[in-house]
Amino acid sequence: MKALAIKYRPRTFDDVVEQGSVKQILQEQLRTKTHKNCYLFTGGAGTGKTTCARIFANEINGHAGNPIEIDAASNNGVENVREIIDNAKFKALDAPYKVYIIDECHMLSNGAWNAMLKLIEEPPAQTIFIFCTTDPQKIPATIISRVQRYDFQRITYDSIVDRLKAILVMENEDILNSGGPDEAYVYDMEALGYIAKLADGGMRDAITLLDKCISYSADISVESVVEALGTINYDVMFELTESIIDMNPGEAVKVIEEAHRSGVDLKQFMKQYSYFVLDAYKYYLLGGFEYLQLPSTYEDRLNAWDDETYVFVKELLAEVIKLNAEIKWEPSPKPLIEATIILLCQEE
Repeated sequence: MKALAIKYRPRTFDDVVEQGSVKQILQEQLRTKTHKNCYLFTGGAGTGKTTCARIFANEINGHAGNPIEIDAASNNGVENVREIIDNAKFKALDAPYKVYIIDECHMLSNGAWNAMLKLIEEPPAQTIFIFCTTDPQKIPATIISRVQRYDFQRITYDSIVDRLKAILVMENEDILNSGGPDEAYVYDMEALGYIAKLADGGMRDAITLLDKCISYSADISVESVVEALGTINYDVMFELTESIIDMNPGEAVKVIEEAHRSGVDLKQFMKQYSYFVLDAYKYYLLGGFEYLQLPSTYEDRLNAWDDETYVFVKELLAEVIKLNAEIKWEPSPKPLIEATIILLCQEE
């Protein structure tokens, strides 16, 4: 069974979510046959850089042949670039243009870029290079000044949610048409919204997370998503916070002990706890969930805290950040975590 990210990978520019200005310019170059020899596509992971590079390459060649894809993370030396230089001199046998898509190009060594410079300055007429990167600041200025750069923006929350919903609708149609034993997926929008927030603007990441969730359960709720992805258990985070607020060190230590016994990495647990406390205070400041990872299903619980409690939450945030810094290199962080939490429970 194909992964959803592969199954629903865009095949045309119309399929690509957002990136309107980039798509418009590239399509206009295709229409007027004014495409260039060297491009740089930059942007966060999963925003469509490599996908658009493939679509652009296929459109340039009228869907003849295939672009040559190179992963610079594992082919980043001078010898790799010299091989490209040697091969780029020859015309493609099965297409009008030989198109190279060089992914994660920021991983190329300085020597490799120096070897590539002459080729970029005077590329063969029938050869096109599309460099893709999440880290453009690592690319030499001499290279950036010689390519057409296009910046891909993070995908908006609403667009990710809409795409996830559309994928589930199509998956349910496939299940219905197959007549097989699989049950249709049931989902709530809150769960899709939570996945979208976890993806942080990356469409591919969102679809990959969804794929993992539907493998875990056909009933896609916030609770099942949390269980499937192993993300923050918000009930536990509320329990720990409220035990500290209530000055109940015994209950707080019990929460930490249970997390430890369940096999949780306590350093990761405290890191997640800092995110939770930050989200809780952001809710107090903003009065909504738009900029939080915390699902809105916890609104009533957050509303139960008064202004005085949120003043304490702000102080707690500072202490948790400090604690995370202290346990970063600690081989056995549990005693320090417990001692800090106990002291917090006794502060007036």
